[in-house]
Amino acid sequence: MKTFASSLVAFLFTATLASADWVLVQKTHADGQDKEMLTKIKGEQARVDMGEQMSVIVGAEGMLMLMHAQKVLMKMDLATMKTAMEMTAKASVPLDKQPVAKPVATGQKEKVGEWEAEIFTWEGPVGKGRFWVAKDFPKFAEINAVSDKLGKAVGNSMAGLSPQAADFNGMVVKSEMTMMGKSMTTLLVAAKEQEVEAKEFATPEGYSEMKMPAMPGAPPK
Repeated sequence: MKTFASSLVAFLFTATLASADWVLVQKTHADGQDKEMLTKIKGEQARVDMGEQMSVIVGAEGMLMLMHAQKVLMKMDLATMKTAMEMTAKASVPLDKQPVAKPVATGQKEKVGEWEAEIFTWEGPVGKGRFWVAKDFPKFAEINAVSDKLGKAVGNSMAGLSPQAADFNGMVVKSEMTMMGKSMTTLLVAAKEQEVEAKEFATPEGYSEMKMPAMPGAPPK
């Protein structure tokens, strides 16, 4: 559960949502493996395809994980997601003692792909990171606002676990994060505003549902 919660925090931060339709291509490096993530965004929904093995769909009602090889899906509603985040926060630092951690500009600049970026650092109760922020990224304010809207729906403990998108005056085009001992580098390779079909966010046919493992201390349903 600790590993899952760590992955969930990282996903919610990098799975950026927007009111327009976007298709993003990102490369990640974690646990010694390089992977490509394809993110399709429509309104307040995002689908992230992690190679051919797994997809995650996030929306206003919660999260859907699809394991394609096994044709298995798992669902997590917002209440369960909030519980997972709060348990993760409490396991590291009591919520009432968590400092308000904000990214800090280093003054350093570096070009990432086609974007000129400023480097920020951040350190919180359960992790730390470096972020490359492109201030001339088109519509970044709109994208960041909707991304944070979903994060707040999960629970206030998110603010103590990772930076909020609105903390940056631009778009994060590269990040290096370590959360609870797990390191992950994410690089934005391409971003294109284009129409995404609604069927991308529908539950596929022929998949059997696997129940989420019960979390210790979580209220019974």
